Amino acid sequence: MEEIMYKSPDRFFWRTKRILLPVDGSGAAARAATVAYELAEITKGTILLLHVVNIGMVQQIATMSDTDSLELLTRYIVNGERLLEGYRKAASEFKLEIEPILEQGLPSDKIITIAKEKKVDLIIMGSQGMTAESRGGLGSATERVVRKAPCAVLVIR
Repeated sequence: MEEIMYKSPDRFFWRTKRILLPVDGSGAAARAATVAYELAEITKGTILLLHVVNIGMVQQIATMSDTDSLELLTRYIVNGERLLEGYRKAASEFKLEIEPILEQGLPSDKIITIAKEKKVDLIIMGSQGMTAESRGGLGSATERVVRKAPCAVLVIR
């Protein structure tokens, strides 16, 4: 059998300068953050820290609980800002450049859009979000991102 050897003209991780880290408060996102921070520290890269408020979920919860949707959305935004601040503080020990981004919409779509707009080199994300942590396999948002992302996706379990 012939020996196969692949040689890249440039090493992938060393040229990774813009890392998108979607976070939602799940354990998988926290583990992904650790990997992203370490990689950004090694490559001297920037972390684009993204939290997406899922508008569809907010509307559904508002309808089911007979709560004002604007009031509920405001609470989700405030919680998202707290979450981003917590991840930013956790990154401070790595002395990284962090760009926090808070968006509203369908998480997988926003992750893909931000990755394109910001010319991201790599997306590092958890295998499952808050709603799927008890199941095995990939969460639906992670699966959609893996299929449609304009760059490499590193999924952390």
